[in-house]
Amino acid sequence: MVYFGSKMCAMRCFGVGAWLACGCWIQGFASQLPHWPTPNAAFAEGRPLSAFIQPTASGLIQSGLFGCVRNGGARFHEGIDLFPIRHDPRGEALDAIYSILPGRVVHVSATAEHSSYGRYVVVAHQQASLQFYSLYAHLASIHSAIRPGVSVSAGSVLGVMGRSAAGYRIPQSRAHLHFELVLKLSDQFQAWYDRQKFGSRNRHGIWNGMNLIGVDPLKFFQQCQRGHTHDFSSYLQQKKIVARIRVHSRQIPNFVRDHPVLLTASYQGRRLHAWDIGFTQYGVPIEWTPRFEAASLSGHEGDVSVIAYSSSTVGNQACRRVVEVKDNRVRISSDTLRTLQLLFGFRSIP
Repeated sequence: MVYFGSKMCAMRCFGVGAWLACGCWIQGFASQLPHWPTPNAAFAEGRPLSAFIQPTASGLIQSGLFGCVRNGGARFHEGIDLFPIRHDPRGEALDAIYSILPGRVVHVSATAEHSSYGRYVVVAHQQASLQFYSLYAHLASIHSAIRPGVSVSAGSVLGVMGRSAAGYRIPQSRAHLHFELVLKLSDQFQAWYDRQKFGSRNRHGIWNGMNLIGVDPLKFFQQCQRGHTHDFSSYLQQKKIVARIRVHSRQIPNFVRDHPVLLTASYQGRRLHAWDIGFTQYGVPIEWTPRFEAASLSGHEGDVSVIAYSSSTVGNQACRRVVEVKDNRVRISSDTLRTLQLLFGFRSIP
């Protein structure tokens, strides 16, 4: 059975912790709390990270979290890794994997060898003029009813936790769900991909991981649990901006059309000359200010420049920096340049 209806949910939920764990909602609440993506109730019960986070071979709990948590802080991890609580007689994981919110399946990669994510599923969610996605990776199997276009509820079973991956091996002892919350950068990803000449086929279309950029899923759940946010849109807008970059372009990227809630002002009916874009610590473009004053904006289509940045963040962050400073000169990082190329379709940036 793919769907868990509200009646079934009501029978299963007792107390705040269980309510958070299974994603039930109470009539009168403005929005639904997210469903935890695995059967492990440790997060909802307030237990420590070690009760649900799967570390790498290092054994360090932080290595299973989001951010600059690997290789001494030099390597970025896009999501969180959650370990299983049930195993079969051979020791393989048996935990069901659940959709965290109502949505629509947009991508199913059923062949493990096609991605470093192994078998994975992407689900689209819509909240407050913002579309975002949850991604569930390294699955042992995908539910037979899960395919692109299928609608799912919070708590719908997507598959079974596992350790599938291409290009490397996840040992049985470290089977886990790799879980992400992301935004899609471009609808023209394939054109960018072809220009890179990677030498391998893009089997995932716009749902390739290089076209997705995310935020910390655990912090989202924590903010929901504490009542500090009521949905993903408000959570995203609470994120701190660490750098602002001006992009000279008259284009209106599909990212802006998909996420009008991130605009600080309307561009409708005016002659657009540039965008001032606010980026989070790990490079998510969450604030878009259209600029119209042509006389005060010197630059040509495709020119980019740093308007402002947090020197403390840049200095203390070992990976995925938005901007970099060397010899008292600030420049846009290669990660951010790639993001801008995807957002605007630029072939190159001066």
